[in-house]
Amino acid sequence: MITIIIYTIISFILDGLLSNYIEQDSLFITIYSLIALVISYNYFDNDKKYLKVLITLAILFDIVYTNTFIINILIFIIIYYIIKIINFYIPNNLFTINIKTILSVSLYHTLSYIILLIFNYNNYPISILLNTLYKSIIMTIIYTSISYIILNKIYYKIYDKKIK
Repeated sequence: MITIIIYTIISFILDGLLSNYIEQDSLFITIYSLIALVISYNYFDNDKKYLKVLITLAILFDIVYTNTFIINILIFIIIYYIIKIINFYIPNNLFTINIKTILSVSLYHTLSYIILLIFNYNNYPISILLNTLYKSIIMTIIYTSISYIILNKIYYKIYDKKIK
């Protein structure tokens, strides 16, 4: 469990560091915290503990990075249920986890766009959304692949167990 918490904290800090030092239009921007949540889902046996981690991270993400009260909690929970359904049908390997994280990041951006558009909070053209989705794919794949390989080695070679 401590490995997942450390990984999630590192991903959360990466969100802030890289968004401050790398341009938003760069190919190296993605949502590291969300990727951490998608990857770490596979290492939890207990959904209640996973949801506690997810909601805590969503609240922190709301407070620190987006300043959109409760929207990220709602989006993260929606993504959780979609990933839960997908995990039921699709086994986990490097290829499928990359598909799941790309889907999650894309869904996050799309849901954020729709919610902000509905509430007329921050309107921006759909071309910016599509550009963001396109540019986040590369770093999502890189970060997901590295994270999955490292966490897989840690949990299945050293611990040989899931979080209970």
